[in-house]
Amino acid sequence: MARMNMKKVKGDRYYGKTASDYETVRSKQPWWGVEQREMQTLLDKLPRDLSVVDIPFGTGRFVPYYLERGYKVHGLDASDAMLDTASEILGAQYAQCKTEVGLSTALPFADNEFDLLVSTRFLRDIILFRDVKTTMAEFSRVTKSYAIIQLGINLTAPFEIPPDDEKMSSRMSMEQTEDFLLEYGFIVTDSRFVKGVRDQTSEIRHLLCKKL
Repeated sequence: MARMNMKKVKGDRYYGKTASDYETVRSKQPWWGVEQREMQTLLDKLPRDLSVVDIPFGTGRFVPYYLERGYKVHGLDASDAMLDTASEILGAQYAQCKTEVGLSTALPFADNEFDLLVSTRFLRDIILFRDVKTTMAEFSRVTKSYAIIQLGINLTAPFEIPPDDEKMSSRMSMEQTEDFLLEYGFIVTDSRFVKGVRDQTSEIRHLLCKKL
């Protein structure tokens, strides 16, 4: 596992006690279990024995699903504390993964290195939209076949493309979201509801994409 010293990225809260308590706190959320089940459903649609990169890796919550499907697992996270927490939680399973500290906007991977990219609880809420676009270009560069990306979908007008200096949130319609992903070579083949937000005027979905 590669590690390097990095400054905390803007808006990143996942250090220290927040990192150590992350899984305990988040796993109590009702939609945590929905995310887990729907991720399994989408992974079942894909071939076995893929190479997968999970960004941000976090506590490695999906690692057991990857390993039982024979995946070669890579992970990247901006927080070394989150990777330390993942190591504690996963134990021997963590040793089967290759993880490193890095930023989504400058991935330390080769072009088309992975069959599958997975990214949840990140693009919608953590980074600014300008960085989302840079990240999506990087996701497209390192992925050759599939992606499972979690995004927010706006269900009621007005719909809008997020400003560069704000977070993505749930502003775009499903059609706009599909067009956005298509700009980076991803076509949505399935989507799974994981959470309703804003009094049911928007929702969060896992989107299974095929790389064109």
